[in-house]
Amino acid sequence: MASPRGSYSVDDLLADTVIKAHVTFRGLACTRWGIAGGPASRIGFHAILSGECWVRTPDSDIATRASAGGLLLYRPTTEYLLAHSPDISEPQSPVTLAPLSSEHSAGNVGLLCGYFDAGSANAALVNALPKYVFWPSAAACPAPIAALLKVIDICSHGASASPAFVLERLLESLIIMVVRTVAVPREALAIARANRHPQLQRLLTAVHREPGRRWTVRSMASVAGLSRSTFAELFHREVGESPARYLQNYRLALAARLRRQGGISTDKIARQCGYRSTAAFRRRFRRSMPDGA
Repeated sequence: MASPRGSYSVDDLLADTVIKAHVTFRGLACTRWGIAGGPASRIGFHAILSGECWVRTPDSDIATRASAGGLLLYRPTTEYLLAHSPDISEPQSPVTLAPLSSEHSAGNVGLLCGYFDAGSANAALVNALPKYVFWPSAAACPAPIAALLKVIDICSHGASASPAFVLERLLESLIIMVVRTVAVPREALAIARANRHPQLQRLLTAVHREPGRRWTVRSMASVAGLSRSTFAELFHREVGESPARYLQNYRLALAARLRRQGGISTDKIARQCGYRSTAAFRRRFRRSMPDGA
């Protein structure tokens, strides 16, 4: 059942999202190996079914030991390294791949890997997640998620192992439980709610496609097909801030992402984010940083 008018919950977001899981690997990674990164448009996952491995997350240079029942779920472009041992610092292909139930199982790592569709239709789901979710073991997982991972583990092993489509349905339930467990930013829910409104969805799509355009409240209202006053009132009610403030925050967030990616000059970032003066962009961007730097 939908939330009362004026609110939009995580459950509303999940009800509005079509989630489709895909399994890309189910087996043992043997000897020395390292897995890094992922397709830029997908939410990826690695479930550790057996054995031990090491995980480096974006927030730490020190690898964390992960064991059976552990889970790493990551947003598009998140940097991580899942590896055979803590001394491996870059991706490398496993020397051997083997079925989960084989003579190679002792001392090697059983993995179930794949991704969830995260195209434009599911952008709200991507934005709702932190850049990664990492529970290193079954003991570290919330109890319902640990129980579901155990079922997934059982269905992945043995002569009666379930076909991929069964695992994919279980994995779709898994990401629903993960999203309901983690803290979803209020602004992510606000945008998801706004996207339910066809006229606001049309406007947000245009702003995200052309952030450097000379947007005004009047031009945004025109794209939405509404009068200026009606648009401004509707936008503030659905998103929780004015159109101008949303545009400014979106541009600054985009600038921060482009700076992290590197390889783009400050002048180009300023133009791409709608600033005609690089100096003005620098001042605004500096003020937006938590430490003012």
